Amino acid sequence: MARINVRTPLEPPLLRIEPFKGMNLSVTPTQIDQSQSPEMINMNIDERGALNKRTGYERVFQESLGPGQINGLYEYRKANGETYFLIAHGTKLYTQKGKEQPVMIYDKLLDQKVNFFTMNDMCYVMDGKDLLQYDGEKFSPIVPYVPTMSISRDPMGGGTMYEDFNLMGTEFKDSFSGNGVDVRYYLSLQDIDDDFIKVEVDGVEVPWFDESGQHAGKFWLNYEEGMVLFQEAPPKGTNNVVIRARKTKASFPERIKKCRFSVFYGGANDSRVFVAGNPEFPDCMWRSGLYDPSYWPENGFYKSKEKIMGFSKQYDSLVVERTGGKHQVTYEIDYEGNPSFPSKPINDSVGTIATESIQIIENNPVSLSRDGVYMLTSTNVRDERNVSHISANVDPWLMREQNLDKAVSIDFDKKYWLVVNGNAYILDYAQRSESSPFGEWIIYNNIHASCFIQIGEELIFGSSKEGLIYRFKKDNEINPYNDDGEPINAVWKSKYFTFGMDERRKMVSKVFYSLKPTSRGSVNIYYKSNKKSSELLKTTYVDTLDFRNIDFNRFTFLFSTFPLESMVKIKAKKITHFQLILENNNLDEGLGLLSLGIKYKFQSEVK
Repeated sequence: MARINVRTPLEPPLLRIEPFKGMNLSVTPTQIDQSQSPEMINMNIDERGALNKRTGYERVFQESLGPGQINGLYEYRKANGETYFLIAHGTKLYTQKGKEQPVMIYDKLLDQKVNFFTMNDMCYVMDGKDLLQYDGEKFSPIVPYVPTMSISRDPMGGGTMYEDFNLMGTEFKDSFSGNGVDVRYYLSLQDIDDDFIKVEVDGVEVPWFDESGQHAGKFWLNYEEGMVLFQEAPPKGTNNVVIRARKTKASFPERIKKCRFSVFYGGANDSRVFVAGNPEFPDCMWRSGLYDPSYWPENGFYKSKEKIMGFSKQYDSLVVERTGGKHQVTYEIDYEGNPSFPSKPINDSVGTIATESIQIIENNPVSLSRDGVYMLTSTNVRDERNVSHISANVDPWLMREQNLDKAVSIDFDKKYWLVVNGNAYILDYAQRSESSPFGEWIIYNNIHASCFIQIGEELIFGSSKEGLIYRFKKDNEINPYNDDGEPINAVWKSKYFTFGMDERRKMVSKVFYSLKPTSRGSVNIYYKSNKKSSELLKTTYVDTLDFRNIDFNRFTFLFSTFPLESMVKIKAKKITHFQLILENNNLDEGLGLLSLGIKYKFQSEVK
């Protein structure tokens, strides 16, 4: 008896999308990886490659401080454990605790971005007009360090040059070794101020005036020559004559006070403060004394020949970010034990256009340049190839933004955030792969940030529109999916699928999708083809019982933590290109997508 073989018809192919990847705008939506997206707004990717709607943010305090952006946020921590959260807004500086309304502590700032740093348990505030210090209770002027400009100095001059003049001060000292003969002692500087002089011989102050205010006749001062004439020659000794005088150079303190940003650097230790950003000296930077912001050596400056935009660090080197390239500053000790900070160019092609775009990502400096975000990968050799362009996947949107020089950034939760005009371009560098060696890019909107700060595990930003600060919520909080009470519009679009055969027409019949359980969530599904854009195909709700957040209009007894598997019929016929669109723009609703499957079959050839 003949056997008849019955062939079971093959199931149409199923295109699976998991794990998901980030956005790619560098090529057309038909050319990107099948897991990438040409438009992905307010969605992120977890460690297993699932899509999740981002959480929103809430006000830290309720009442606005007034119109205008927040100019700075800083957490000042003292050695005794006391912590002060500082907020700069307008001309005022505030402290703030918990959810309490801020309390003003100073009201004479310039209304512009403010820089903070802490050294020797003191908080320093740079507003471009002054360098202020704050101890947690009061503001006080910085008492400038008085440098000893020379030691073992002969009365007629010479000796060993010891310290530079202090740009922040007016006073200086010279330490002479008396010879018992000379009565004329010449200081390191001439044309000194005529209202101050202090002389010590063998540790005893020699009076200039007596108690009645009359000249004491012990010595006279020639201001123009910077010379002290003694009535009697001081005795012989080593550094036994110390003369302290004052020379006012009105423009010197302004060189430091008008700087806009700072960094700690000292080789392996953060022993000095480097500052730059003075609009009158845009290509200069200065360094402080050793652990001493009251001392700014006159010759402790460096000129880069281009505008300095900021600082970063790599290993034990300081990277100076310029408009047209990058310099490297290193720390060395000379044969006499004196520190020096030699500088050399390391890249002359990729500069920085936004000071606050600079971050250090896993020890690699990252910043925004004229044509995208770049990462400095090596400072060992001067080479144009030691920088990598890492933002190509989002540059078509990023580089059309206005006011890119005002972009702000932060490194948080293994993500580099770059925010401009309310749009956050985020590099998730934990999502590295062979096809995305630097990570995946995602985009959030409605993030109107002028500055960021991380406190503990929380991300906080200052508003670029009004005097408010906001805290991003965690996904395990009650109602995390809103921006200060407003809905978050989350959208994900697939690539334009041709299913591997551009020359064939196709029919898409079904889409399967797996949703994460959440206390309240849903997804709206649409599609777009070369023939049409669909109306809403289906809305799927995925709610679980959460006693902290019960909506009786959508009450459920569902406790399951298993994903919700669902399907929507489509029947898109005779198409060549197919795009799937998922969105959720409902208040207090989440969206978590684990996987997608698109069922299709091939039809006739394109004619």
